[in-house]
Amino acid sequence: MRIQGTFLPGKVARRILILFVLCAFLPVLALALLSLGQARAVFTEHSQADLTAVSKAYALKVYERLLLANKGMQHTALALRYGAAPTDSVPPTLDGMYLSLTVVGPDVRPVPVFGQALSWPQIGGFAVAHLAQDESVLIVERASGVPPRIVLLHMIDANRPERFALAAELNPDELWGSADGLSDAIGLCVIAETGAKLFCSPGAPSSDAAAPARAVTDASGGSSIAAAREAMIAGQWQLFLKPKFYTPYWTVIATEPSSAAMAPVEKFSRVFVEVILLSLLLVALLSVGQIRRTMGPLDKLIKGTRRLAGADFAHRVAIAGDDEFGQLATSFNDMAARVGRQLDTLKVLAGIDQVILSRAGIDPVFGLVLAHILELTPARFSAIVVLEPDPAGQARMYTLAAGQAGSPESSRIPVPPGLIKRIADHPEGVACGHLAEFPPAEPHAAAAGVPRVFMLPILDRGRLCAFACLGVATGDPMAEDVLVPLRDLCDRIGVALSAAARDEQLIYQVRHDELTGLPNRLLFKERLSQEIASARREGRRLALLYIDLDRFKSINDSLGHTAGDELLEQTARRMRTCLRESDTLARLGGDEFAIILPNVAGPQSVTTVAEHIAESLSDPFVIGQQESYVSASIGVAMFPTDGRDSEELLKKADTAMYRAKDSGRGRFVYFEERMNAEAVERVALERELRQALLRSEFVLHYQPQLDLRTGRISGAEALLRWNHPTRGLVLPGVFIAVAEETGLIDQLGRWVLLEACAQHVEADQVGPMPKAVVRLELRRVAIGQLPELQILGRADPPAEFDQIGLEGARAFARHRFAQRAIGRVQVVVGQLDRLVDDLVGYGQEARGQRRQLRRGGIFPVHLKTHCAPAAAPAPVARPAL
Repeated sequence: MRIQGTFLPGKVARRILILFVLCAFLPVLALALLSLGQARAVFTEHSQADLTAVSKAYALKVYERLLLANKGMQHTALALRYGAAPTDSVPPTLDGMYLSLTVVGPDVRPVPVFGQALSWPQIGGFAVAHLAQDESVLIVERASGVPPRIVLLHMIDANRPERFALAAELNPDELWGSADGLSDAIGLCVIAETGAKLFCSPGAPSSDAAAPARAVTDASGGSSIAAAREAMIAGQWQLFLKPKFYTPYWTVIATEPSSAAMAPVEKFSRVFVEVILLSLLLVALLSVGQIRRTMGPLDKLIKGTRRLAGADFAHRVAIAGDDEFGQLATSFNDMAARVGRQLDTLKVLAGIDQVILSRAGIDPVFGLVLAHILELTPARFSAIVVLEPDPAGQARMYTLAAGQAGSPESSRIPVPPGLIKRIADHPEGVACGHLAEFPPAEPHAAAAGVPRVFMLPILDRGRLCAFACLGVATGDPMAEDVLVPLRDLCDRIGVALSAAARDEQLIYQVRHDELTGLPNRLLFKERLSQEIASARREGRRLALLYIDLDRFKSINDSLGHTAGDELLEQTARRMRTCLRESDTLARLGGDEFAIILPNVAGPQSVTTVAEHIAESLSDPFVIGQQESYVSASIGVAMFPTDGRDSEELLKKADTAMYRAKDSGRGRFVYFEERMNAEAVERVALERELRQALLRSEFVLHYQPQLDLRTGRISGAEALLRWNHPTRGLVLPGVFIAVAEETGLIDQLGRWVLLEACAQHVEADQVGPMPKAVVRLELRRVAIGQLPELQILGRADPPAEFDQIGLEGARAFARHRFAQRAIGRVQVVVGQLDRLVDDLVGYGQEARGQRRQLRRGGIFPVHLKTHCAPAAAPAPVARPAL
């Protein structure tokens, strides 16, 4: 106790001492720990690099031995092929490389050359193909309780792979060799791609051999692993064997105990403790002297704070000197004076700010403000009237009477427009001597026994959003010292109302579509889950309609995104007219909508709604003084028949919607369970289609064209076919629709054009060929979305294009659109002899379109009509040659 009172007086002194010691000790400790950790990391990284180099060098040696064994197999096979005796065919230099050598065949009895007879191994067709290229196949044969056997298989005559081969079991001692030159602490293991242990040296860990392989797989060449007794550092190298031996890879792992690599670090850690203790003692001695010089002024400041805590704001702390403690005393005295003046105001506003910042809602703010108003003013009741933006003239009134406990009363009231304007025009406040000017206040004034009210505006960014109403007994103006805190309270209410409005706006924006004002996907899923829970609880049925607009993309591309947005808005308005108040219409994104129909009687009522929606969308949409037509594909899923939760219902309604599109668009389809299997098949077809492009599985077939006048073949049309490895020859009708939906049609068209050009040029070198005809899509050419034009412009060697056909003659009615398309073709490809449009039997309409083109000045264009049955379109690749 004596030392405590003289040497280190007070708890603060002890804390400062501890703090000084820690401030000096912790950085030294942190630096030492970081250094120790960095040293460990450096030594570990260095060891890993060395072990990786060791594993690489050993892997290359093993690979050289495999090549040497393979060379011996080739030599032996060549000797046997030319009639040498089997026992004389093995080179003397490879004596000891093989444990056994056997002549084997697929269905013949093996003939051992020497050693144990081997049988024909079980290998696949790809391995046989590899053998047919005069290469060897390396096989790892595993058996229970014995080490794996390494067998090398090589055909005696590669041109006759169905005949005989040489099978040799490699000598492990010769293949793996010895670990001479390596430290005794370094162990080596060779692991097959399956995790099987092929070889481990005596220094390798004795635990599961597959564990090191798994440990280093994620570590780019090195890692730390745990052996049976101590931690090990490992490095690996993968020996890729597939190109030469049709075996994926072997992993060579070199390991070393961590203790061997970390020996210098352990020596450093022993010295570290002594340095820390010495530093701690020095800092403690220096800190004690400084603390004793600090505690005197600090004690005076402590006494001053105690007086301040006792509400003695007149007390002043006297400290001589102009050092930091003197400046602190001066600041403390000024602060005490200010706190005394502002304390009353802060007590009132602090609670309000806390409620506002806590975002607990606006109602607690009103209760707190009304209670403070009654404490600060002589009012007998206080009220806050919050104006509603829609409808105008309506408000919500929160009222609290003097002496009333609990929450304020809330009611919805009308507010005379004249009174609102009067309050907005008088920021200083309005005294109302006649309660008839504000009838909602009369009951509260009568209960409080006051004849008049005083109203003070509450502004939000200069706009009247609410006003405070105080029941007063006299018409005398309020004192300024009352009005100032009252205005502060009103300002706080304005801040709270503004924050609440912003929160509501943000919540609305997050949960609603900005363009149409409909619920978005987030709010739609919430409502769907709520409706499903309600339907399950009450035993009712529910329908979900998934709607996708047909041909919306073409309108959006041709008329612009502004027109597309207007079309979506009109669509939303039309669909709203077909629904009940209890139904939910939402925009999920793009041109996709969804509708929840709760409490439906059965499929018939859902059918009626779907028909009304389809009918409402069948009328033309007037967008930018132009009429456009769209339809909707609707998928319907029912609860609980088709799904028990929201995700399942959405998935199945979406599946039904795609079935509606595939069935011809502009219709609605109920979900059926078989659609799930078809959806899975469609996904598989898309994946295989992408793989087919990478593997060049497409071919061109040519359909001859006859000249009816001469009866001779005048040309041929290139038709796309898919040579599927398992399905056989697949016609375009199976995959073209999927290619168009996934965007792969452009890659298909590019491949068809390039392949047909190449085949046309190649055939023309053999004999004279007709000039080529290319058919392109008018709309995509006009908007610059057809990369085939660039291929036509840079074809090398150039094919002679006599005609370029533009499909889609209906668009010729807008001749500027057609001019833009033709101009793009002529600019990229050059001047052509004829520019042909492939019409599809539009008759009189096509002739009228040609007349409109001529009026537009497009006279060099020659239009040629090809008629084809609309019900059975030919499976022609687009573009086709």
